[in-house]
This record gives sequence, C-alpha cells and structure tokens, in this order.
Amino acid sequence: MSDAADIRNFNWGDFDAVFATRAAVTGISDADADEERSHFRARLELPGADPLDNVFIAEKSGEIVGGAIAAVEPAIDRVVGEFGVIQSAIGQGIGRLLLARLEQRAYDAGVAVHQVNVHQTNTRLRSFIDSSGYRQIRRFNELKYRPAPAYLEGDYRPLPDGVSLRPFVTGVDEAALATVQNAAFEGSFGFAPNTPEQIAGYVEMRGAPGDILMAEDSSGRVIGYVWTSVTKSNDDSDETAGMIEMTGVLPSQRGRGVGSAVIAAGLRHLRERGASVIDLEVDGENLSARRIYKDLGFKKMGEQDWYEKDTGG
Repeated sequence: MSDAADIRNFNWGDFDAVFATRAAVTGISDADADEERSHFRARLELPGADPLDNVFIAEKSGEIVGGAIAAVEPAIDRVVGEFGVIQSAIGQGIGRLLLARLEQRAYDAGVAVHQVNVHQTNTRLRSFIDSSGYRQIRRFNELKYRPAPAYLEGDYRPLPDGVSLRPFVTGVDEAALATVQNAAFEGSFGFAPNTPEQIAGYVEMRGAPGDILMAEDSSGRVIGYVWTSVTKSNDDSDETAGMIEMTGVLPSQRGRGVGSAVIAAGLRHLRERGASVIDLEVDGENLSARRIYKDLGFKKMGEQDWYEKDTGG
C-alpha cells in the first residue's frame, strides 16, 4: 500500500469523520462538539456552499488525516481556502497537496485569485504560505473590549432622533438586512454581496436571530444593523465571550452617529447576555471603523494576515 495521501472530494457519508478531523485540527472541545457539529453542518448547507465540489479530504491508509474547504466567490473573483492536517500527519506534504487542490478549485471556478487567512502567531503556516508563492495583501486587527458594569453606562451612545432599534425577525427581515449589508460594504475588501436566502442560511447557522439588532428610521425603513453572537472565550478563563460579527449602516445615513450608536447597542446587548469580554475583527485600512471602536474602548490584541496567489483562472 502506498504511503502517499489521497485527496478526494467530500460526500455526506464522510460528515462525522470530517467533523472529528476538524475538531482535532482546530481544538474543539468535547463540551462544544455538539454545538460546533450543528454549526458546521449548517455551514455546508448554506446556499452556494456546494460541499460536494468545494470540500476535500486527505486520506492515508484509510484514515482521514486532513481536509480543506473552498469558499467560491465569483462575484468578487476569488476563492477563499482553509485547510488543516492532524498533528500526527504534519510534515508529510499533505498540507501542500490540500493547498494545491484549493488552487486547482479556484482555477476551475474561473476566478482570478486564491486567498488564505493566517493568524500572526501561526509562524509555521505563515512560513509555509510564503514559500508557496503567496503575497500578503491585507492585515486585519483583532480587537477586545471589556464592558463596564451596566450602571456605569460606559458604552452608551444615544440613537439619533427618529432612529429606533428592534430584534431581527426571521422570515421578515432577510431582504432588508441583505440590502443594508450589501450597500454598507460595497467595494470593501473581501465582501461578496449576499442574497436574502444566504442571509437566512447564516441566521440559521448561528441559531440566535435575537442577537441581531435592526436600526429603523421613523418611516420603518431599516437603515443599519449589528450582528452579535455569544460563545465561551477561546482561552482558559471560561468567560462568556461576545462577538460583534458584523455591523453596517446605509451610506446615506453615515455621519449622523448611527453607526456608533448601533455598535454601542450591540455591546449593551452582549453585556445583558452575560458577556464579560467582547471581540471583533476590523480591516486595518478601515480607518473610520477603527476610530469608532477605539472611542468605544476596544484595544488591539492581535492581527490576521490575508495572503493571495494568482490562479490564472
């Protein structure tokens, strides 16, 4: 039997084994396994995910030792890939085979580039990506905030006159959220426009529509939103951690204080949900957003780099 790893496409019968491999690679705990398994399945079932074409498995001697996922985004001419190999199989060239399959998927999809995201602390992967012909194109900042006690109102920002907030309503707000999100992030690095069906899939995947707050003007038109989530902290503190997943305001509403007020409302919502620490990521070149977050009390804690390679697609 050959010692070489075989790279093949995923099928749904692989799901449990693939998730187990993913858990081993990313360090998902047994306590979080059920919830993370549900999230992973929902991710593969998202409109456009097409896992039979975009998820790949590395097998060696009948054992799954690694995997890769390609997010194909033709609207912005790229594929974003992620890949990993279990500890016992590192150093055997399997990661390079998975990366090559992701690059081939980008070429087959006819897009211009393949991109990967690497945390600044992952020196092994950074070196590997550098040696594979990729160039760094963007840096995102990881920010952290510890909310003041509720009675101090440390993150309070008043909503402008005529603006109100309410929770997202499943089955009603998908189109409005897609409209605001697409307008707010048009032309931003890495943003591919979303359809209402994709928004519905993301909401289902996260499983907590009440953690999305919608901002309306006096006519009831949705003009902004903040999308939050609550998890356990990713360190050993066992804190309840909140996350500002995404927030946006219609371009016509900028400069009125809507954005900072909506973000502050998201912080208060997370505090009320028990979050003692709140995280977010922001494009290092988005200076206006960085100013808002600094003003609200966020501190930079880390960085993630985006790398890119032309595919000839």
